[in-house]
Amino acid sequence: MSDFVGVIPAAGLASRLGPLGYPKELLPITYVAGDGGHLRPMPVIEASFRQLREAGVGRALVITSDRKPELMQYLGNGGGIGLDLAFLQQARADGLASAVALALPWTHGANACLLLPDTIVRPESALNQVRALFETAKADLVLGVLPTGKPKELGPVRFDAAMRVIEVQDKPVETDLDNSWAMAAWGPAFAELLSHAVKQNPAIALGGVFQQAVDAGLNVRAVWFAGGAFYDVGTPKGLAEALPQFLKGL
Repeated sequence: MSDFVGVIPAAGLASRLGPLGYPKELLPITYVAGDGGHLRPMPVIEASFRQLREAGVGRALVITSDRKPELMQYLGNGGGIGLDLAFLQQARADGLASAVALALPWTHGANACLLLPDTIVRPESALNQVRALFETAKADLVLGVLPTGKPKELGPVRFDAAMRVIEVQDKPVETDLDNSWAMAAWGPAFAELLSHAVKQNPAIALGGVFQQAVDAGLNVRAVWFAGGAFYDVGTPKGLAEALPQFLKGL
């Protein structure tokens, strides 16, 4: 079994949601059983932690900023959620690729699992399946791909019958694809490529780095969740769509 570290970039400003007064990653999306059987609110970032636990990943790096002290205060060292957590601070908002690259010195010697803290992915075993393919295919990079009705706002992925990735788009003006990547796992070869790409261009899109990996001939695979779904609660519309799904049965 390979060693994996979760990487959760949570330094964004939540500008799409408007002023909240607290980190969007702490938005409650449902209620779950807490101590003594009492219900407690579950923040959206916990969906990522649950994916990590399901995949057998026991530690994670949360990338945050000095504008979000509440995030570290709430999460603490991770003992309450069954993970060992550490925090990295992104001093300047250069984008997702730069945020993820900050984790590279701390994930050196291990593989990385990327999850987005304002996105909820179903099935809850999705990352576990991504990890499984990463190991069995001896891949350099594996993308978890799910259907979406708004591919032009996200990162569509083209892959062949053998699940080899052919193309990764990033917020394309036009596309014939109706999917998007929503999580990823990678090893040292992609980590080195990512480090170089961000040094060359700190504002590069992470989807652009994924495409560089394809162009460089790395072993890039996809796991396609045809019946899966993901909810981006980082927008008012996405939050309105997600909440009814997770509050059912309460």
